[in-house]
Amino acid sequence: MKFKKVFSDKLIHCYAVLHLQNADHDYLIVASEEDAACYAYNLDNHYEKTTVWENIGGTMTMVQIPNTLDFLATQRFYPGFNASQCIIVREHFNGIGWDKKVVGFFPYVHRFDIVPKGPHTYWFVGCSIANSKKSVDDWSDPGKIWIGEFNDTLNQIQELRALDVKLFKNHGYYRVPKQNFSFITAEEGIFKLNYPSSGSDWVLEKVSDTETSDIAMCDVDNDGKSEFLTIEGFHGPYLSVLNACFEPVIHTEPLTPFGHAIWGGQLEGEPGFIFGYRAGNRDLLWLTLNNSQLKYTLIDKNVGSSNVLTYFKNHESFILSANRESSEIAVYLVSNG
Repeated sequence: MKFKKVFSDKLIHCYAVLHLQNADHDYLIVASEEDAACYAYNLDNHYEKTTVWENIGGTMTMVQIPNTLDFLATQRFYPGFNASQCIIVREHFNGIGWDKKVVGFFPYVHRFDIVPKGPHTYWFVGCSIANSKKSVDDWSDPGKIWIGEFNDTLNQIQELRALDVKLFKNHGYYRVPKQNFSFITAEEGIFKLNYPSSGSDWVLEKVSDTETSDIAMCDVDNDGKSEFLTIEGFHGPYLSVLNACFEPVIHTEPLTPFGHAIWGGQLEGEPGFIFGYRAGNRDLLWLTLNNSQLKYTLIDKNVGSSNVLTYFKNHESFILSANRESSEIAVYLVSNG
């Protein structure tokens, strides 16, 4: 597999990424975690740049509202987890750019999601990294999992409540495609959050006791069962590959400090994971499984990626990476080689 950087732009401490697409438009959205900007890049017009907002930032998560070019985003979750003033906003596409409406205050919500439930209604999941903080290193008041319903028409999150669990360093979230559950990761381990169905309420079950920062999923060995790549420890230096029963089959040495960017799936027909870490060598890597060992292919070096996604355009595969530590937005063309 070969990787070639085909686009680059500067944004201080870029962090959150989103591919925003419908039948008529195709954009990449990238936002900063600083008191800085969010930009949209038009994939149908040579990455033409539009400023979505300026000098707000603090954005950890962005989620598209299905069948629209509107999206929800966190703002004011500023570095050092100083997030008591964090809000969720709706950015409404007006045909040229985006107009903002505030959905509400959501202190310390680091990851969130909306899951289709019915016409113009969605399940809401919000994961707070803490409940309160006196300093950057204060983790004495653990985070919560907030659930409710997002009403698209009213632009409101309704029936909001916290599940009866508190999680330390509640950092990672992964919605499993075409399934009725998501994974949430924290110091206490990996949790499977089952959405309500057939009259049942939300069900949270622990599937691993290992402290986990982030998780991604892919059938990397083509045996019909998914494996999981996990970052162990909060922003930890270890990687693990878990089997479908969440049993570790590979565990690395602590070679990748401040692990953060993670993605799983197929690129150009090859299954694997994308992984980036933000300290040490700060490499961005493509990981595959070879004879029960992880094979590392360098995508880019010394960039310190915070989040990545992939997309397919004009019969070609691409990676979008928010290279936070180098304040660079980068797009890489993927090809077999």
